[in-house]
Amino acid sequence: MVDSVHANAKIREDDEMEKQVPTTCTRDCPCTCSILVQVKDGEIVSQKADPRNPYTRKFLCAKGNAYVKRYASPDRLQTPLVRKGDDFERISWDEALDLAADKLRSTREESGPLSTLWAQYSGSLSLLNLVMPRVFWIQLGGSTVTAGGISIDALQAAQINDFGACLLHAPEDMLHSKNIVFWGRNPSVTNVHLIPYIKEAQKNGAKLTVVDPRYTETAMIADRHIALRPGGDGYLAIAVAREIRRRQDEAPDFARERGHDWEGYSALLDRYKDEDLLDKADVTKEAVSHLASAYWDDGPCSTYMGLGLSWWKQGGAHSRLVHALAFMSGNIGVRGGGANLYNMEFPFGTEIFREEMNKAKERGVQLVKPRRILLPRLADEIAKCEAPPIRVAWIAMFNPVATAPDSNHLRKVLRERDFVIVTEQFMTATAECADLILPVTTYLEEDDVIHSHGHLCVGPVTAAVPPRGETRSNFWILQKLAEKMGFGDALAGSPWDWISRCWGPLADQGVSMEEVKKGPVKRTQPVVPYENGIFRTSDGKFHFITEYEGRPERKHGLTLLMVKKPSFLNSQLLEEDAETIPTVSLHPSVMSDLGLNDGDRIWVQSSLDRIEAVANTSEKTRSDVVELGPSMWKNDRGGVNRLREAVISDLGPTAAVNETLVKISKR
Repeated sequence: MVDSVHANAKIREDDEMEKQVPTTCTRDCPCTCSILVQVKDGEIVSQKADPRNPYTRKFLCAKGNAYVKRYASPDRLQTPLVRKGDDFERISWDEALDLAADKLRSTREESGPLSTLWAQYSGSLSLLNLVMPRVFWIQLGGSTVTAGGISIDALQAAQINDFGACLLHAPEDMLHSKNIVFWGRNPSVTNVHLIPYIKEAQKNGAKLTVVDPRYTETAMIADRHIALRPGGDGYLAIAVAREIRRRQDEAPDFARERGHDWEGYSALLDRYKDEDLLDKADVTKEAVSHLASAYWDDGPCSTYMGLGLSWWKQGGAHSRLVHALAFMSGNIGVRGGGANLYNMEFPFGTEIFREEMNKAKERGVQLVKPRRILLPRLADEIAKCEAPPIRVAWIAMFNPVATAPDSNHLRKVLRERDFVIVTEQFMTATAECADLILPVTTYLEEDDVIHSHGHLCVGPVTAAVPPRGETRSNFWILQKLAEKMGFGDALAGSPWDWISRCWGPLADQGVSMEEVKKGPVKRTQPVVPYENGIFRTSDGKFHFITEYEGRPERKHGLTLLMVKKPSFLNSQLLEEDAETIPTVSLHPSVMSDLGLNDGDRIWVQSSLDRIEAVANTSEKTRSDVVELGPSMWKNDRGGVNRLREAVISDLGPTAAVNETLVKISKR
């Protein structure tokens, strides 16, 4: 078997030289930046954007620029750790792998494969980090796994429902748009490499509208901001569609010919009155007219949807109503149009999983059907599992205690398991719940490949330097553990051996593996999805939404909206860079009613917990909203998810965290 440390022998031979190494960011971001790392004497000197990627262009985001600091941080976990009471002590890799193998083996023998939970999310999206865990668990016979998520899962499910796939217009197609609508999405923070395209389109005369309860950084550069009521997206989409239908006089031929159940959708529109929709969405008649003109009178109009739509009980329906609006106004399958989320099609071959299942059966492995538990309600789902209960949990590329809702409950539930294994780079909130911590590499220290869900480039992930300390890749850990458990041959091979087994579809597009090793390569895909009017659904038609239950009556309390920061991604925040205390932005009327002044210490109380924050007056904040940021701060790794309730959306499902209501009081 090829050890990743041995695979870095060439790097060590070149330590005396200065060299430039191409790699790619593997984190959960649609930019998927191509990077050139400058290495001298075995140390990273600097990094910069790889200009060969037209999307990355010539700059990295703040998070990307700071990643070398993360790699070199003295706080990184660099040796395996085992729990001893309330603390941890160092052990060798051999001891750590023996312990993990023993716990997995004995638990499965006593309680069956489903007594083990494998929980993975989006901490790294490179190919081997997606493929190899699944191969490992196939060869081991199966496990309990998670379903759903805490991000765009409702929106992705809605795309598949309506279009049959989740595809994306090429970013340069935005230059053909006359109007651009960002609905519940803030690319100035979460997708910065899309901003140059927006600004170029604006120079060409396109008008940018942002639909979002918050006055976001993207709203600041917009031509129009519509600050609707939180969760009012469905009502606004219906109101705009009703206005467009009036302007159309009769349904366009394409709506009937290329769409499934126009009559059902039209009946849905008929169930509402304009004045009720305006009230429920808390928007003006003029705002509805503005959007109707953008979508119908002055198209093409491109729509970009984000988490602001997703994080509600009706997140899937919200997305479907926006899809229907874009379709009925003629903005699907045309240049400059689209109902854009991300490109979620997996470009690599997946036959490897069937091959591995056959190999496992040949080895005499009895494969069990995985038990799926809902990730958005992870604490409750683990706790209620029976026949068998979850005894061992392995959590990788995921910090759910910080990023999933109801973090206090999840912390308690994990500590109640027999044994918890966590692979991590830092002592996160989830790592603190572990019995065994296995230190893993960053993308600067491992070999892999990655595609992007925001653009069409495939890029290399290259070990620019050897692993720090005793850190090892997830790939290495799974291979070594397989050896300990008696099926090492099943996972043997170099990273590129395994990558080559998944390369078929890319080879068919003319994408060479050898070329990708050298740097980013753009794969072939239509610039405009569905341009031929044929969709990926079973009948080849767009599927209209025909039912919408609406939002429940508003309850007492303020809607908690978490403010993402450009300086860190999800929970990947160094303690030294963390703010001491979060800030809460409140409308002046709320500040006045509560007798608060700027800088006052306050309590933010939900049904689950309360946190301390600093009050700040903001004219741009709605009076029914609490804007809290950042999501994490010093000495509190649970962060905002101490407050957010484990509620799920209609599709996906995803965590409907925006349903959380809070009360504010002076400390």
